Amino acid sequence: MPNQQAAPAGVPAIEASGLTVRFPVRGGVFGKVKDYFTAVDGVSFTLEQGKTLSVVGESGCGKSTLVKSLVGLVPLASGSVKIFGRGVQCGKIAPEGGEKPARVCDVVQMVFQDPFSSLNPRQTVEEILTAPLVARKVTFEKARQRAVELLERVSIPHGAMEKFPHEFSGGQRQRLCIARSLMVEPKVLLCDEVTSALDVSVQAQILHLLDDLRRDLGLSILFISHDMQVVRAISDDVLVMYFGKVVERGPADSVLTDPQHEYTKKLLSCVPTIRK
Repeated sequence: MPNQQAAPAGVPAIEASGLTVRFPVRGGVFGKVKDYFTAVDGVSFTLEQGKTLSVVGESGCGKSTLVKSLVGLVPLASGSVKIFGRGVQCGKIAPEGGEKPARVCDVVQMVFQDPFSSLNPRQTVEEILTAPLVARKVTFEKARQRAVELLERVSIPHGAMEKFPHEFSGGQRQRLCIARSLMVEPKVLLCDEVTSALDVSVQAQILHLLDDLRRDLGLSILFISHDMQVVRAISDDVLVMYFGKVVERGPADSVLTDPQHEYTKKLLSCVPTIRK
C-alpha cells in the first residue's frame, strides 16, 4: 500500500504556525480587487499523534477554511505547516535524507460535511473506493481487496460494491466517505462537520466509528464542528475560533467545564437542555 512507514514517535502530527487566509473583495466594472477579507487570522495549533483536536465556533468563524488550508484547497497568505515535523510546500512534504517528497494527500485525508456531494453519483462503490489506489499504480485486485476490508471495518456489507451512492442512507454514505479516505492508509484525518447533516442517533454511530479508528489505526484527527455536544463526546483538546482568530484552547475537560473566554461561555450556553 502507498503509506507503510510509521510516524516518528514524539513528533506532533500537525504543527501550524500563524496561518492566515485572505480572500480578495472585487468590485467595479472590471472586477478589480478593492480589498481583502481575512477569513483566518494568525492561527497556530498543534495536533498530537493519536489524539483528536476539535476546532469549534459558529458558522463563518473560519474553521472550515482553516482545515482546507492545511491540504492546499485554499491558499495561505502567510504561516507555515509541518506534518510529522516536516515542512509542507506546494502540496508536498519536505523529504528526509534521500527520500522523494511525499504528497500531503498520502498522509492527510479529508472527510467533508455532505457525503452525497462528496461521492460521484455515476460511480459504483467499487469504483469510488478503488480509484485512489489505482491512481497510485496499485493493482485493481489489491485495491478491491483493500476496499472490501474497509467496507467491513465501517460496517457496510461488501455486497454493496456494485451499488451507487443514492442507494444508501446519509449515515451509510458518510461511512463510505470515511472508508474512501482510509484507502491510502493516511496518518491524519481532517473531519469537516462530518456529523452535522445526520440524525442524532446516526451522529453517535459515526463518532464511535471515528474514535474506534483513531484508537485501532493510530490516527490523529482534526475535527471541525459547531456542536458542543459532539465536541464533548470525541475531543482530547479543543480550540475555539471567533472571527478567524483563536480565542481559547486547551484540554477538552478544561475548556468545556471551565471556559475562560466569554465567547466560549456563550457557545456552551446554547447547548439545549431538558428542563422540567
